[in-house]
Formats: sequence, structure tokens, C-alpha cells
Amino acid sequence: MGDFDNLEAFNELDRGSVDKQRKLIRALTMPYETVYGVSMDTGLCTCYRMSKSMNEFYDDVNIESDYEDHIRRYVAKDVLDEDKCLFDDICSIRQVKRIFFRKQMHYINYRVLRNGRIRYQQCLLVQPDSEENEFAVAFKDINEEKKLEIAQQQRIEEAVEEARRANRAKTVFLSNMSHDIRTPMNGIIGMTAIAASHVDDRERVLDSLKKISMASKHLLNLINEVLDMSKIESGKVELKEEPFNLAELVDSLVSMMMPQIESHHHTLKLQVEEMAHRHVIGDSLRLQQVFTNLMGNSVKYTPDGGVLTLAAAERPCDREGCGCYEFLFEDNGMGMSEEYVKRIFEPFSRAEDERVGKIQGTGLGMAITHSLVQMMDGDIQVESRLGEGTRFTVAVHLKLQEKGAEDDGTGFEAAGGGESLAGIESLDFSGRRALLVEDNDLNREIAVEILETTGLAVEEAVDGKEAVQQVSQHEDGYYDIIFMDVRMPRMNGYEATCAIRAMGLPYCKTVPIVAMTADAFAEDVRAAKEAGMNEHVSKPLNFKHLGMVIKKLLK
Repeated sequence: MGDFDNLEAFNELDRGSVDKQRKLIRALTMPYETVYGVSMDTGLCTCYRMSKSMNEFYDDVNIESDYEDHIRRYVAKDVLDEDKCLFDDICSIRQVKRIFFRKQMHYINYRVLRNGRIRYQQCLLVQPDSEENEFAVAFKDINEEKKLEIAQQQRIEEAVEEARRANRAKTVFLSNMSHDIRTPMNGIIGMTAIAASHVDDRERVLDSLKKISMASKHLLNLINEVLDMSKIESGKVELKEEPFNLAELVDSLVSMMMPQIESHHHTLKLQVEEMAHRHVIGDSLRLQQVFTNLMGNSVKYTPDGGVLTLAAAERPCDREGCGCYEFLFEDNGMGMSEEYVKRIFEPFSRAEDERVGKIQGTGLGMAITHSLVQMMDGDIQVESRLGEGTRFTVAVHLKLQEKGAEDDGTGFEAAGGGESLAGIESLDFSGRRALLVEDNDLNREIAVEILETTGLAVEEAVDGKEAVQQVSQHEDGYYDIIFMDVRMPRMNGYEATCAIRAMGLPYCKTVPIVAMTADAFAEDVRAAKEAGMNEHVSKPLNFKHLGMVIKKLLK
């Protein structure tokens, strides 16, 4: 009896160990839909759990079967031909033992063909206890998560390719920019040398100065476009809201572009419909920049003797207090391919066309134009065909001024240097005194020369601290106007302006102070106004605009 009792106890212990083993296997394979327990001693497998999809193919639930035969039949029947080789490692008990000698778990991701459709599956082999000769083989459907993984991987690959394409475009852009910047710089340096060697030949000097001015304008345009694109990409461009007259804006555009149009012997057709609401509120500078880019392209990419069209009209608008305006820029020039039209608004892009190879440009103008129009809650469309021409249509919504609004007499003025001092030398402010605050010797010399052509008596300060001292040392009303640089040592222009406004002299609260600075963005204009300055004039100086500011403040 004792021996029999010991045998029964041993068998009970053995069954308990097996139950514990199976519970552990079940826990490890819980996420799996179909699970088999396999004995490495006998090579037999028993189903612990069966999914409906597997049950349709196998009727051996709860019946012991040969593991190797079972796996081979499953692979032959279900697994996609291209993935059958993935099961070579687990198709025999001997190979499974080698796997478990190295690791406790082994995964296979593969594909099956079900109802004519390919689905992703996963097979797991797990041996929870290396001392036991039983392991589990489990199966589950991973189709949805695999599809998500593939989609995510595809998005990553697309993003990587987009980044590579953008980097390639920027590399090409930097190469082009290096060339395009050096070209006007070479002109400036070369023409300066020629002018210096012909100082007694007035006509030669004037011709050199004219070419230096043209090269300088082109260089300034290149720099402005790069800075604009950088601001737009970083989200730092802020649109101003100021009153302006749309009719005057269009007139200013035509006046500014006409010299280029005439130099190419183009014909300009102007079609401006009568507008019920010409007086609007918006960023006239940025809108003019959009128009200048579009018309500038028409001029550049139309062979000499072409026909350009500029049309402007007010369209019906259902927005309270707003007007809808449409502007058309059309030419019969080179045109663009259908492929390039699709990416014309991408930064750094230029058409790969030998016809445009020698035409200067950054590849940023259209990207800037597109971004600005979108910021204005507008839309821009392009139609083009190779050899036939191009048409851009711009639609923008602008706030309306209150009824009875009067023109301020200025309109828009283009940034950049003038052809001569015609915009300022006709002014006469004799008897008036100005303080010029500028730390750069060359800029100070240029500004003094320009301001003195108006009859102003100009005194100088080399930084903000010196300017404050000079104002404090003179009697009330000594200076009629102050021109203030912003970035200066010891005390900058903003600090100096605040200090002057806070002085005890009564006129210090009202004396006109003009920011004259290379900080030319909208936020710089706002910062100048917040510091107490009356106007903002950007460098390089536009002499006509400077003259208008002086006239406005000293009238």
C-alpha cells in the first residue's frame, strides 16, 4: 500500500506540475487566438485555444496530433508561397530545441491567403520553463496593426524623401544664390573701379553710377527675398493694417514697372474697372510685393516685344465690412510646363529650362507670393502653357474704410535706392535743424549729405547716449526733427527715444523722431512706434519716401 500511495502521490504531483505549466503557457499566450501545447518528448501537440478562422481549416481541436505534420500542413495550405521559407526554422522538434537553447521566445511574421485576400499573421513559439519539455506555438491575426505599421512606414519614407528633395532644392538654391549674389557684387566692385579710374570723364562716371545703382537694387532684392522666406517659414511675418487706396496702389505699380516694361519693348494693356470701394485697410506694402513679383515675372519671362495685361476689378462680397478684389496678370511669354506649374509655389524651385538659365532669380519669389496671398485670406491661381504664356489670378479680401475716408496723399513707395535725388532735392527746409544719430561712419556721411540737400542744418551723434546728452544740453525747441538709428552701442535707438520723451523740456514730448534703420520688418516698425518714434524709414534709403516723411513731419 505504501508504494502504491507514493505512486499516486507522485502522479498527483506530476499532474499539478503540468497544470501549472499549462496555466503559465496560457498566460504568456493570452493575446493569441490559437494556441497549441507541444511535448518535445512525444512530438504531439494539443490545442488549448482555437480561433474561428483556424477552426474552419482544422477539425482536430482537443485531439492530439503530430506537431511536425500539423505545421507542414498549415504552411502548405495557408501560408503565402513567398513566406513559406520563414517556417523552415520551426518545422521540426529538433530545430525547435535549437531555438530554445538560445532564447525563450521566437516570433515569425508572415502572410496568409484567406478568401482571396492577403492577411498578416504572427506565429509565436514560447517555452516558459527550460527544464520542462513542453512548449507552446501560438497564432494571431496582426493584419490591422501591420497595415498601420506599413502606412506609418510609408509616411516616414515619404517625409524622408520630401526632406531629401527639399535639401536637394536648398543645395541647388545655395549654389544659385552664390552665383546670383556674386554677379551684382562683381558689377558694383567693377563699376566702382571704372568710375574711380575715369573721374575726369563725367559721362563715364555717370554711366558707372547708373549700373552700380541697378546692381545694388538687384542685390537688395536677393537679400530681401531670402529674409522674407526665412520669416515666413518661421511664422514671424506680421501683416500691418493701414488705410490705403487700391487705385493708387495699381497706379504706383504701373509707374514703378514701366521702365522695365519699356526697356523690353513690351506693350502693357491696363484694364481697371471702376471700384465702388477703393479705400481699404490692409498691408499695402505686402500686397504691392505680390503684384511686383507677378508683373516682374511677366516682364522677365516674356521675350522682347511681348504683350502684358494687368486687370483689376471688385467682385461681389458676402463678408460684412469687407471687399473682394481680383487682379489678373497675363503675358504671352515663355510659359511653363504642366509639371512645373504643379510646384511653382514651392520654395527654391526654378524651371529646368535652358531658356531661363540666364534670367536672374532666387526661386523664392513665387513661394513668398503664395504665402503672402494666403496670409491675406486670399487665393492665387496659375494657368500656363509652354510657348503660349502665363496667367496669374489673385483674389484677396480687404477691410473697407469708413465712408468719407480721404486719401493720405502718399500711396505706396517701393523700397530701395532711387535713380537720383529727385525725390528730395526739391524740398527746402532752410532754417530748420536736425539731429542725426548714427554709429556707422559711412552711413552717417551718406545721411548728412542727403539731408543737407533739403536745407536742413544737421548735427551728429554717434550713439543713443550722446544723442540724449546733446538734446539735454540745448534749450527747448532746439531741434526740429531727430533721425535715430536703432542698433547702436552704449544706448540703442529705442532706449534713447524713451529717454528723450521722458525729459523735462516740453518739446521733447512732441519733437518728431524718425527711425532710420536697417531693421525693416513689420515688427520693427511696430517697435519703433511703441518706443515713441513718429515714423520708420528703412535702409537702404528710398530718397523719395524719406522726402515725403520729412515733408509730412515738418509741414
